[in-house]
Amino acid sequence: MIFLSLVAVLAIIYWLGSASIIHHDGWFKWLINRLQKVPGLASVSALPLVVALVIPLAVLVLVFVVINQGFDRPWFGLFLLYSLVLLYSLGRGNLIADVQEYIALAVRGDSVAAVQLLDRLRGNTDVVPTASEAADWRLLHGEALKIIAYRGFERTFAVLFWFFIAGPFGALLYRLSVLYRDFSEQGSDAAQAASKWLWLLELPSVRLMGVTWALVGNFETCPLRKNLLDVQSSSEHVLNECLRGALGAPTECSDAAMAQMAPAEKAEMQEEMEEETQDIIEDLTGDVITTHSEPAYSFALVKSSMPLYTRSLLFWVCAIAFATLIV
Repeated sequence: MIFLSLVAVLAIIYWLGSASIIHHDGWFKWLINRLQKVPGLASVSALPLVVALVIPLAVLVLVFVVINQGFDRPWFGLFLLYSLVLLYSLGRGNLIADVQEYIALAVRGDSVAAVQLLDRLRGNTDVVPTASEAADWRLLHGEALKIIAYRGFERTFAVLFWFFIAGPFGALLYRLSVLYRDFSEQGSDAAQAASKWLWLLELPSVRLMGVTWALVGNFETCPLRKNLLDVQSSSEHVLNECLRGALGAPTECSDAAMAQMAPAEKAEMQEEMEEETQDIIEDLTGDVITTHSEPAYSFALVKSSMPLYTRSLLFWVCAIAFATLIV
């Protein structure tokens, strides 16, 4: 049932581009506002979050039980339930369109509009703005790559991960947790409580995303050992490091390792990394990078991020299909 629902939903997304037709979240925003105004709940920041997640999940369990027990052949009803919940749980907006818009703005040189787009995509995430000036395209591209790494993960991969683990209940739990953070006032106790809960919820799927990028990208330069065991950094930081490593770009781990090398050894390693980056970017986009000068190099990384992300999703769809056939 999970695989059939997954295939149906991915086909719909491929055809329509997004599932915005059923992404109506006003009811949940209303529920959050009401719960956060209840004196007994508002005194503890985590209580409104717990209640806001439990109520919809309880309704979903009730619907599941009714379909499963009320019909002799409930498979079609369960298929519809699984598919609709998965469609609703997918991320808001169209990431591919957003990335294409950013690329178009960069080509046009409209840094002000690019900053506004990144601010909108950043939302209540832990991605800290790094570009002090809108005209600094190198920093803007670095920030864009970090946002793309998290938003691509949050909008699709994390949802599919929890859908595979816990069916529609896991997918809905994750999406409502994200919506709770995004609907809460930035910097508030409610937003911080939701961010901490999300970090815990994303802990296994973030590491799996990093491993996947390494498998379909550049495994040697992806800092898996450090990031798989890193339980202190935010999801956004870990994903950014893994994505940069999978693209062959410098990471904190590679920078720290090169800082301890002799000049000759450092130059040799840097040359090897540049060659590997050129190969992976050419493989993903078809663009030939002959120089690592900025901001062209950072821009090439941004353009390479979505093909790598698409390749990682295809990898897991094939893996799930194979596992389903065996089982």
